[in-house]
Order: sequence, then structure tokens, then C-alpha cells
Amino acid sequence: MKEKESALYSHYIIDGIRCDMTPAELLDECMQDSEGLHELPEFDDIIDEPTEAPLSVFEPDSAMHEKYLEQTLEASTAEREFMMLYPEHFTRMQIAKALLGRLWSEGHFKLGDLRIWAQWEWNTRHLGNMAAFYHSVIAASDYIYGLGSSLEDYLFIEGDETSTAKFYAWLPENDEENIFKTSPYESTHPWISESRKCPGQLVCDPDSWIIYIPFDTCRFKLGGSLLAQANKDNGGKAPDISDPDYFIDCYEVVRELTEDGIIMSGATVADGGLMTAAARMCDVCGCDLDISGLASSYGETDTTKLLFGEVPGALIQVSNDNYDYVDSQLILQDVAYYPIGHPTDRHTTVKIKKSAESGVAGILASLLDQASEGED
Repeated sequence: MKEKESALYSHYIIDGIRCDMTPAELLDECMQDSEGLHELPEFDDIIDEPTEAPLSVFEPDSAMHEKYLEQTLEASTAEREFMMLYPEHFTRMQIAKALLGRLWSEGHFKLGDLRIWAQWEWNTRHLGNMAAFYHSVIAASDYIYGLGSSLEDYLFIEGDETSTAKFYAWLPENDEENIFKTSPYESTHPWISESRKCPGQLVCDPDSWIIYIPFDTCRFKLGGSLLAQANKDNGGKAPDISDPDYFIDCYEVVRELTEDGIIMSGATVADGGLMTAAARMCDVCGCDLDISGLASSYGETDTTKLLFGEVPGALIQVSNDNYDYVDSQLILQDVAYYPIGHPTDRHTTVKIKKSAESGVAGILASLLDQASEGED
């Protein structure tokens, strides 16, 4: 593999239209300290066209959720290949995943303190690959800028096999010296550790709550998901992750709850979706989850989309004593959240149930149940 400057500094012609900016120019726009482009050689234009997604033939079956979970858990053990048919969705999802992974870190920081490192390892030979790279760069630049974060550095490496896009989030080495913060999403004297503030596995407290918080307002879809990939299908349309402002609101409140020690355990919802994240939290105990409230809120009857659609988010466990406080903090920030269940020592897996009641009756029953169980 080797670095390839032409991929970053060339102009692109996609579907016969010459794009105004090079990938490097797009990425430099979201770098805090860009030195600009100087004394670079002239490169020929890169000409390509996007690959059209074939029709999806995957028909999810709600009775197959346990098998689907086995598939996503197995698929998640390998490095994830870039989804060429979904360059925008996949890029935003991986950026969100990198930032969400830092939610649980020991330290004192906010979203705006974090910097992102981006690296594309790319097979440049196949039709559509370079168009996908360019659209990935556009998505990365727009999303990072919208999140109020910035790029620390980026790299393009030409490879001969699969293509990947990797993003890492961390504090820059000299950030502790920067005390002149002007953004409300930045901290004075931020610091971060590789150690976790809270565990990633559930604490066996059956009275505690498992709460799901999606960090975007988009609909749940299976396009580009690990589940679709495991079934050798594209899955149809992908979730339209496009609300960085809402991501900021969610991040701020969950990060504060983590830092204050309110969260008993936490997990990132990303590759594989909600059910896969919940399964990773199960170790010495399992969990019983009811997604009726989530389904009612989204008006979604396909539970497979809710459980395996890849919308960035978090699963948090809070004690029954802290439930009302967490409720108040989430409401204060206008963050939608879903109490979906409790840990259990009766098994060490994820069990999904869906209440028989639906519509208004189901919502009211769910709210009444939450109110009674959440009281001190």
C-alpha cells in the first residue's frame, strides 16, 4: 500500500460533471489549523460514475431475530469493509461511532474538544470506487463541520484489496494548554483517558433501567447494515443521518451523566444496531427488552428495522433511584429517549418482547408503567 496524493488533490468528474473542489480542499475546510495547499503538482482529473444499488430482495422476518443477532455478532468481529453503495451513510455512521466511543471515557471534555483522524484505504481500480470516495469526503466534511468538531489529519492510502474508511476521535496533545475556549461545546483544561468511566457490561440490578437514546432523528432502515451484509443483500435504503445539531444535544447530556457517575453501564449503538449493542452488554446477566414504545413513537411496525437498522445512538443503564433525574436532564435538552427494559439474572442473552397493546392504549400503558416503576 502507498499514499496517493492524486486521489486527494485531483479534481473529480462524476457523471460528466466536474466538481468544484478537490477532496483535500473539502477536508481542509473542517481542519482547525489547515496550512492550505502549496506547491503541489498538477494532477489529471479523475473521471468516474457512481454505482447504482440493485433492488433489495431481503425480506426480514421478526421470528428470526435471534438468528439475525448471531449473524451481526459474527460479522462485527471482522474489520468492516466500506459500503460503496452507501458512501454518505456509511461515512457519517463511522464518524458518529468514533465520537460515541469516547462517551464512556474517563476524563473531562465535551464534543467540541475532540479531534478526528480520518484514513481511507482504497481499492482505486473498480468502477464507482473513486466516485464513492469523493462522496464519502463530502459527507465527512459536512458532518464534522456540523458537529462542531474538526479534523486533526487525514490520509489516503491506495490498496489492492478491500476499501475501508477509519475514523478516530481523541484530544490533540496540546489541547490542555488551550484555555481560551470560545465555544459552549468546548471545555477549559480538557483531559481524557483510555480507561472507561463506566463498564460496557450490564450490572445485575433488575430494578435498574436500560434506556435507548438515538442520536439522530432519522427513520430506521436496513440499507447498508451488517444484517443486510450478512444476508448478502444491500437492504434497500439506508438511514438518512443528517441532524448533527441533535447529535450535539444528545452527546452533551449523556457525556455529563457519564462524567457525573450517573450511568451504571453504557454501550455505543452503531454497527449492527440496537439489538447487537444490547447483546454486547450481556455478560454475567442478560436483559429483557420491550420496544413497544419505540415502535409507537416512530410508527414502525417492522421490528427488525428498529433492532438492526444502524442509527447512531447509546444504550445506558441507570439505577431506579436516578431514573427521575436522568428523565429530567434528557427532557431539559429536548432529547428523545426510550426506557426499553431491565437486566435479568434469569439468562445471559437479549430477549425481545413486544406488548400486545398498540396505538394510543399501548402508549398510555407504557407511560403509566414507566411512571410507576421510575418513582422513588
